[in-house]
Order: sequence, then C-alpha cells, then structure tokens
Amino acid sequence: MDGLVIAAVAVAFYIAWNIGSNDSANAMGTAVGAGILSFRQATLTIAIFVVIGAYLKGYKVMKTVGKGIVPEGYLTLEMAVIALLAAGVWVTIATVKGLSVSTTQAIVGGVVGVGLAVGAPVNWQTFGKIAAAWVLSPIIAGIFAVVLYRFYSWVISSLRSLSTIETLYKALAILGGSYMAFNFGTNEVANASGPLVGAGFMEPKVAGIFGAIALSMGALTFSYAVMYTVGKKITVLGPVSAFAAQFGSAIAVSIANFFGLPVSSSQSIVGGVVGVGLAAGESVEKSVIRDVVIGWVATPLTAIGIALVIFKLFSVAGLV
Repeated sequence: MDGLVIAAVAVAFYIAWNIGSNDSANAMGTAVGAGILSFRQATLTIAIFVVIGAYLKGYKVMKTVGKGIVPEGYLTLEMAVIALLAAGVWVTIATVKGLSVSTTQAIVGGVVGVGLAVGAPVNWQTFGKIAAAWVLSPIIAGIFAVVLYRFYSWVISSLRSLSTIETLYKALAILGGSYMAFNFGTNEVANASGPLVGAGFMEPKVAGIFGAIALSMGALTFSYAVMYTVGKKITVLGPVSAFAAQFGSAIAVSIANFFGLPVSSSQSIVGGVVGVGLAAGESVEKSVIRDVVIGWVATPLTAIGIALVIFKLFSVAGLV
C-alpha cells in the first residue's frame, strides 16, 4: 500500500510539475519577455496566485474529474494511478515527438479509460459537456480577446503621456499574468489532483495545495526557456494584444471553472491570440488551429487506449 501511495503522489506531482514547467509561460511570458518582471518575480507571482486559485476554487473541477466522469467508489487509488500514468505517458510521448497536446484532455481520457476497464458506468453526459467546453473555450477566449483588444486600443490612443502608457502596459502585463496564474490553480491543478480526490486519498483543499506546490516548482525549475520563448512570440503582437489574448483566455477558463469543467488554458490562449490577430488584420496560421482540433479528438482517445493497456498490464502483474 505504501508503494501505491508513493506512486500516486509521484505521478500526480509529475503531471502538475509539467504543467508548471510549460504552461506557466502562458501566464508570465509576456511580462518576462518585456522585462517588466524578472524570472524569479514572475515565478513567485505564479506560485502565489496558483495556490490561491487551487485552495479557493479548485474543488469544482476536482469533483468533476474525480467523481463526475466515473462514479464515486469505482475510482480507487490504483485506478487513479493508472489514469494519471496514462496521461503522463501520452504527454511525454507527444513532447518527444514535438506534438502539442493538452494535459487536461489526457487526464480526462485516462479517467474514462480506467472507467471502461473496470466496467464502471461512465457518465457520458458529463464527458460530452467537458468536450463541448474544450471546443467553446478557445472560441470564447477569442471573442473576449477581440473586445478587450478594441477597448484598450481605444484607451491607449486617447492617452497622450508616454509615461502613463508605459505604466498601463506594465499593469496590464502583471494583471493579465496574475489572473492566468489564478486560473491555473482553479482548473489545471485540479486536473492533476482530481483523480486523487476521486479515489478518496486527498481532500480537495489539501490536493489543491499539493498540486499548486508541484506546479510552482515546475515553473521555478524548468520554465525559464519556455517563458522567454513565449514572451518573445507574444510580444510581437504588442502589449495590448498580448494582454487581450491573456485576459480573454483567463475569462474563458474562469467560465469553465464556474461550471466545474476541465479545459486547456493553452488552447484557450491560442483562441485569444487568434482573436486579436484577426482583430488586428493579421493572417491566422492554419496549422495552429489544426493542432488544436486534432488535440480535441486524438489526445483523449489515445489516453483512453493507453489507460486500457496499462490496466491490462497491471492485471497480468496482479497489481489490480
């Protein structure tokens, strides 16, 4: 049993650490790339707001991932390990292959996979709502991003003081990044720790703090290169468009969290960037949209398949 507990905690930590090492760049990449915040200031800000988000609001998505897809009682600690391991394996394979995938969708697929493996009555209605949220969140992010972009472009154009404009740019970058980090806590951390909550191993608030710490450590130890890369890519759009994309994405994730639905912040921010790109009259890279669409379908299905294979291997080894 001790080995099982260690495995469950280790896999959940690994997934949350991965989210922090990669997705945290979506929150603070612009602020770091523009020199508004140092890397350490950015990661500290991320840590603070992720913990707040996970502790205060993470329970809704944890409940959906841990108990809403597969009924309570079916998702044991062993099943939680298999679901998380299936997600981790697929994300690692995709990373090696250079594929852009959503950890959120992989975890949901892993949970569905173990549900099918044990013959649990999978709640397909809930799964359908989650899948709909995956499609709608980038669209909603794009719409809000366009509105914010036009509004703040008008505000900036009406200002005459360069110092005021510069101060506003800095405030927008920090505000947008902090809001995104808060949403990592409410949604992304909940995805990683949801199976542990569903298995009855952790209470939601404890799981939230655990996941938030793991995500923060990922941001601190391994996000440096990604954060600067994202910062340089996004700041090409300009401070206002970068903020609009960030904030539009964060609003979309907040709406999903209100309904307790796990979504991908990365796909949401893609929707926000596409929205401001269209608003600014820029062309949209079709390959980016294609990757998101493929992710909606391929990632959960692949994770389901991997979960079924791992369950079979565990059964043969007498571990379940």
